[in-house]
Amino acid sequence: MLWYKMWRESRTRFVISAAALLWLCGVVVLLQRQVRTHAGEPLSYAQYIWNAVYKANALDLYILLVIVLGLGGVLQERAQGTAGFTLSLPVSRWRLTAVRAAIGLTQVAMLALLPALLVPLLSPFVGEAYPFAHALQFSLLWTGCGIVVYALAFFFSIILPGGYSPAIASVAALSIYSVLADLPLLARYPALDLIDTMHGMQLSTFHGEGSLAALVTQLPWMALGLYALVTLGLVGMAGAIMARRDFS
Repeated sequence: MLWYKMWRESRTRFVISAAALLWLCGVVVLLQRQVRTHAGEPLSYAQYIWNAVYKANALDLYILLVIVLGLGGVLQERAQGTAGFTLSLPVSRWRLTAVRAAIGLTQVAMLALLPALLVPLLSPFVGEAYPFAHALQFSLLWTGCGIVVYALAFFFSIILPGGYSPAIASVAALSIYSVLADLPLLARYPALDLIDTMHGMQLSTFHGEGSLAALVTQLPWMALGLYALVTLGLVGMAGAIMARRDFS
């Protein structure tokens, strides 16, 4: 019952998010010829997909959608008058937090997989090809980094009231983090740069080459492991706060 409740509360946001991401990726693929024709410099199809999907437009949308998926919770339910029902369920607050986080993190992974399914499938219709294996690598990066973004929004939704405060705090925190990650002291440690990892900067070594072979297959597992630990830490802190908070 608890799993179903958490799924029902988030399914509308997830379905809309999935539709928006699929639509944007579809537009990117279908308009590839027009965009590449008017590009300032010649772009291979692989470079174009990386720029439009995995580095810029679709990635930016994905980050915003993940933040939206992380919103909600008992504080927001209290404003709607439904918090009493959730807190009256015969489960601990720790379990409430864990189940909600598990549902959200699963949705983050599913959302990240959509471009890997759509881009290779749609590419032949425009006379191009994009291997699923390469697309899957980027989806793994999106998942490994997206869970941190989700956990951040999830944490803020536990500690901040209102429908917009957690989203604003999440965007602000990511913006500050991006600035700090570019400082010379931290720039020496690529694993700490969440956004560059999401871009696939450690995978994409084009340097003017137009071949898919320019993509290195080694994923930054150390960075992804670090992000998983950060995610667990944020969810754990959210659970601890949830367990002690007075919602009366």
